[in-house]
Amino acid sequence: MSQLRQHHQALDALNVDVKVITFDGPGLANSYAKSLLSDWQLLVDADRSVYRRYGFERGNWSAIYGFTSVVRYLKLFISGHRPGKPGKDWRQLGGDVLVDPEGVVRLHYVSKTPHDRPTVESIMTRIEL
Repeated sequence: MSQLRQHHQALDALNVDVKVITFDGPGLANSYAKSLLSDWQLLVDADRSVYRRYGFERGNWSAIYGFTSVVRYLKLFISGHRPGKPGKDWRQLGGDVLVDPEGVVRLHYVSKTPHDRPTVESIMTRIEL
């Protein structure tokens, strides 16, 4: 999300309406919204119906605590980032979905680990088509 935030002005220029979806309750959702440092709308999917619709599953133990995730967390920790308070289901994985104004899904990316995201370049390429 932070890499995509760096392209906030470009997204605005392209009239992209970014929505962030979480399943956590209002307390954690509000905290997360403040951390976004943008005017992107945050939606709460408390029953995870949107998550299920797009195939966003809960990660197994190796996805959450596998080598790649541990290395990623260590790098973040070394660079001064401290983990935030975990959500109510820290095993829930997410993804990215890009829907055009006509409702056509242009990108559907299901994360395999907590840090697995499409590149910003791939997202921007799909937007600029």
